[in-house]
This record gives sequence, structure tokens and C-alpha cells, in this order.
Amino acid sequence: MKIIWYGHACFWIETRGVKILIDPYEYVNDDAIDGIDYILVTHEHSDHYGKTPLLARLRDATVIGPKTVYLMAISDGITKVREIRGGEEIELENNVRVKAIFVEHPSSQYPLGYIISNGKKTIFHPGDTYYTPIFKNLRGEVDVLFVPISGRSTANVREAANIVEIMRPKITIPMHYGAYSEADPNKLINELREKRVWSLVKVLEIGKPFEI
Repeated sequence: MKIIWYGHACFWIETRGVKILIDPYEYVNDDAIDGIDYILVTHEHSDHYGKTPLLARLRDATVIGPKTVYLMAISDGITKVREIRGGEEIELENNVRVKAIFVEHPSSQYPLGYIISNGKKTIFHPGDTYYTPIFKNLRGEVDVLFVPISGRSTANVREAANIVEIMRPKITIPMHYGAYSEADPNKLINELREKRVWSLVKVLEIGKPFEI
């Protein structure tokens, strides 16, 4: 799996030849993002839905999201769009699967996170979320966790550490900071050290690939 962070909560993932973009926010550098088969959107807010219509047209990508996102995409003239519901799992292609998970984001009508699996490794993008007991069910099942740390309508650094502690991913990648709000990912590392929780915290640079 190849992962590229494009800032905020926007990630590009390639696995088994399938190229997935998640949450392309309104200020993302769309010219830097080349090749998209699917766009997963966690919820309807502009800092996640943002450039979805533009990139869906430019890259001929299929948009997948909850009902609110589905309706917005239809309204924006997107024809390749699919609704997904919490608890539902779908196969994209080449044995790459996506499962939608309910998350805790009260200001959204239907917030979802996505577990992406290629049959060997799994990535979890929880969108905007606080801690929720459902994460207990995912303990030990996630190889890579993208975790929000800004504290603006999402978990802050301390809450993010609690999420990592309960889920125990092998790798943790901080997100949801820098574009709209500031947070220090090094503070997450310190929180996890104090809790004596082992997870490799990988702080990504925008546009630079990371492979697992």
C-alpha cells in the first residue's frame, strides 16, 4: 500500500492497482493529485467534501459516501456516485474492500469512517471523530490509523492518544491539522509514551509517499 497525505484529512492510497482519494478539502492542491479511481468522503462538510465534484470530473472517479454526500454529489452533477451506509462493506475491485463505520461527529448528519483492506493490510480513516466505544471493536484489527488531533470538532491530542490506546494500530498517522487549525503531532508521541502505548507514529510530509 502506498499512502500520500495532501494535508488536513486528505489522503491518496494505492493498493492492488486501485487508487483511492479520501476527503479532498477545498484548498487541496488538486494539480498534485494524479490518478483517482474512487473518492471516499467521510461526511458533508466543506473541509472534507470540498473539491470532490472537480476531481470526480477531472479524474473520472466514482464518489462514495453517506446519504448526505450522495445527495450533494448528485446535485453537483456527478453521475458516478454510490451511497454507503454505516456497517456496510463493499468491494471496489481486485479484492480491495471498504467498510463504513459510524463515528462520533455531532455536527454532521451522517459521519462515517472507512476501513480499507487489500486482504493483507488494513487502513482506517475515521474522518472527524471523537472517542467512541465502537473503536473497542476494532482493537488489533487495524494496521494503519489516521487519527485527527486538532481538537476542532474532532479529538484533540489527548483524545487521539486514547483512541490509539484502545485500538492499538501498528502505525499511527496524525491528521486534521495544519490547513485550518494548528496542533503538534509530537505531543501525540509524548502522550503515547506517557501511556506506554506502542504504536509507530509516522508524521507525514505533504505530497511525500509512504509505503507499508
